[in-house]
Amino acid sequence: MIYGVSWYPEHRERAQMEAEIDLMVQAGVQAVRMGEFAWCRLEPCEGVFHFEWLDEAVDLLANAGIQSIVCTPTACPPAWLVMRHPEILYVDNRGVTRPFGGRRHYCYTNETYRRHCARIASAIGARYGRDPRVMAFQIDNEPAQEATGRCHCSACEAAFRTWLAARYGSVAELNRRWGTIFWSQEYDGFDQIGLPVNPIEPDAMPAIRAYYENPSLRLEYERFCSESQHVFQNVQRDALKAHTDKPVTTNGTGVATNSIDYYISFADLDVYAFDAYPSLRDGRISAFMHAHARGVKAGAPYWLLEFVSGGGHRLSGSGRLQPFPGAMRQSVLQAAVHGCELLLHFQFRTFPMGAEQLNYAILDQDGIPRRRFHEMRRTADDLVRLADLLDRTAPANEVAILFDYDTHWALRIKPVNEPAFDYIDWCGRIHDRLAEAGIGADVVPFSADLSGYRLVIAPSPFVMDEAVKTRLKTYVAGGGHLLSGFLAAAKNPDNLGFQTSLPCGLTDLFGVRVAEVEPVFAGTETRIALKTAGCDATSRWWLEMLEPETEVVHVANSTLSPPDGAPQTAGTKPPAGTELPAGTEPPEGTKPLAGTELPAGTEPAVFTGICLDTFRAGLPVLSERRYGRGLAAYLGTGLDDAALQAWLVAMADKAGVHAAPWRLGPDLEAVHRTGNGREAWFLFNFRKEAVCLEIATTTAEQAFDQVDALTGERIGNTGPIPANGLR
Repeated sequence: MIYGVSWYPEHRERAQMEAEIDLMVQAGVQAVRMGEFAWCRLEPCEGVFHFEWLDEAVDLLANAGIQSIVCTPTACPPAWLVMRHPEILYVDNRGVTRPFGGRRHYCYTNETYRRHCARIASAIGARYGRDPRVMAFQIDNEPAQEATGRCHCSACEAAFRTWLAARYGSVAELNRRWGTIFWSQEYDGFDQIGLPVNPIEPDAMPAIRAYYENPSLRLEYERFCSESQHVFQNVQRDALKAHTDKPVTTNGTGVATNSIDYYISFADLDVYAFDAYPSLRDGRISAFMHAHARGVKAGAPYWLLEFVSGGGHRLSGSGRLQPFPGAMRQSVLQAAVHGCELLLHFQFRTFPMGAEQLNYAILDQDGIPRRRFHEMRRTADDLVRLADLLDRTAPANEVAILFDYDTHWALRIKPVNEPAFDYIDWCGRIHDRLAEAGIGADVVPFSADLSGYRLVIAPSPFVMDEAVKTRLKTYVAGGGHLLSGFLAAAKNPDNLGFQTSLPCGLTDLFGVRVAEVEPVFAGTETRIALKTAGCDATSRWWLEMLEPETEVVHVANSTLSPPDGAPQTAGTKPPAGTELPAGTEPPEGTKPLAGTELPAGTEPAVFTGICLDTFRAGLPVLSERRYGRGLAAYLGTGLDDAALQAWLVAMADKAGVHAAPWRLGPDLEAVHRTGNGREAWFLFNFRKEAVCLEIATTTAEQAFDQVDALTGERIGNTGPIPANGLR
C-alpha cells in the first residue's frame, strides 16, 4: 500500500517546504496529494496559468523519492470567476445563493462553470499528464459534500425538466407512473414541474415545515442530481485523459454522505477513492466502509485519499478526540488488508489560517514531531514488511451484502420509523455482527455477480425492479442461500408502492406473504423465539407478520410452539414429545398458487420465528424455504445485536460459510486473504487491553501454530494481541 499525506505547498515558502519534506521522508511518506484548493494560484486571472510554485513542489518531492497526486481545484472557484459569472453560484433548496467566501459554492450543472473547469483540468493534464513524478490525478474535492449536491438554480430546474422529458417521453406517462392524481397534482406539461423543496442531504435545512411532496418526484430528483454530478466529473475526466493514461479519480465521502450513486459515478474513473474519519479513540473501527469500497468496482483495490490523523479542532462542531496509542497504525493496516491500495492522511501539518485552522494533522502547528508522527513512521515500516504478503493475496469472503442507492434515497424521502431505523446503519450492523463472529462479507450492488458467494444478504431492499428479483431467484434456485426481510420489494423503481402482496414478486421465493405491518417503538417491542438461532430476541424498528403464500398450510419440520394458551399457528407444531389429542394428524403438504412455477426441489416455507407475547403471541415473523437447490429466509423485523448475530451465524453455517478458526467477540476482527497458494489471517484487537484468542475447535486438523508476518514470531494457538494492536 502506498502511504502518504495531503499537503499544501501554496501555503509555504521554499525553506518551509524543504523542512517539511525532510520530515515526510523520516515519517515514511511515499505519496503526497495537493492542489485541490489552489485555483487562485494556478489561474490568477482567466486563461493565465502559473504552475511554477507547483512545479517546485513536485520537483522537491520527487528529489526526496515522493510521488505526487495533483488535483483539479474546482471545489473552490476563485473570486474573479464568481464576480464575472455570478450565475455559476449554488442555490440551495431554500433559494439561498451561496456567496464567494467558503467552498463548494458552484452549480455543477452550469455550462459556463463546466467550461472553466474543463479548461483548467486540461491545463493541468497538459502540464503533468506525462510527468513521471506525478502518479495520478484527483478531480475536484468531495463532490456534493456539505449539502452542495442538490442545486436549485434556474439552470438546474430547466435541466431537470429536459431530463424528465427524455426519460418519460410524455407528461401523460409521467402522470401515470408518478400517480399525480393524488392531491390533484397532474401536470399539463413538463414546464410545470418544479424542483422538490424537501432535502435529504445531511446538514441541509428544510425550506417549509410539514410540506409533503410526491415521493416519485423526489426520487427522480435524487437520480437526476447524482447523474449531473457524474456528468460534471466526466467533463474534467475527459479533459485530463486527453493528456494522460495515469489513474484519474475523485474522492467520495463514506458510503452515501453526499448522495451520489458511486456504483454509477465511479464506473468511468480508474479507481474508487473516498475519504474517511472514523474515531480512533473508542472501540472498533467498522470495516463496513472497506467492504463497500471493494464492491464499487467489482473487488478492485481502492484508495483512501483523506484519512483521519489526529484530534483537536475540526471544520465545525465539538472537535475530534486524539487517537488511542496504536490506533492510527492499526486502522491503516486494517485498511491495507481489506484491499486499500493507497492511503493518505489528512493532513501533514495543521493549518494556522482559514476555516480549517487548528485542524487535526500528523504534525501540530509548531511542526514538532510527536507521537502521531512516530506512529506513522512505524506504520510505514510495517507496510513495507507486509508488502509481499499483501501483493500475493486478496480478501476472500463467501458472504455478500447487497446495497442499493435507490433504497437509501427512498427511505430518506419517506422514512420508516425515523430516526430509529436507518438503512445504511442496518446494513452496517449486519456486516459488523458477522465480522465479530469471524465471517467476512463484501458489500456489493444489486447488479453484482453473486455466483461466487455461498450466502447473500439483502437488508430491507425497499425499491426493487423485476430484473433483480429474477436474479435472486436464479441465485437461490442454483444452490445459493439468501437472507432478506422487512420492507423488501415494497416499492417499484418509480417509488410507488406495489398493489400485490409483499414482498411483491418474491412471495414464491420466500413462500410467505406479509399479512400486517407496523413500526416498533419503545414499549411496543415483541419477544420472538428464533428456532434457527436457538435463542429469543426483541423486535426492533419494524414488524411484519407473515402468513403462508400457499393455498394449503404446511407445518412439518418446525419445532416451535406458541406460548401456553396461544392459538396454534399455521407453520408450527409443538416440540418433540408434546402429547397431541387423540386422532390428530399432520396437515397435508402445500401446493403452489395457481400459475406459479417453482424449481424442482422446492419445499413449503417453514416458520422458524414466532412471537411470544402481546396480542401477536404465536404469530410467525421469520420463515425459511427450500427453493430449488438453495434456501431463502425472510425476517419480518429488526433484531437486537446479540440475536441478530446468533441468527446470522446459524444461517451462515447452513450455507456452508467458513468462519475464522478463533473465538472472537465484540471489538475483535479477523480478515482472511488468499492467493497464489498462500493463506493469511489478520487479527485485530480494538480493545484497550491485550487479548489472547483461542482456537474455536481443538480437533487436530484445525490446531496449528501461527507465525506473525510482521515479527516472524511463532506464537502458537493463543498468542496475545496487544491493546489496539494486531497479529
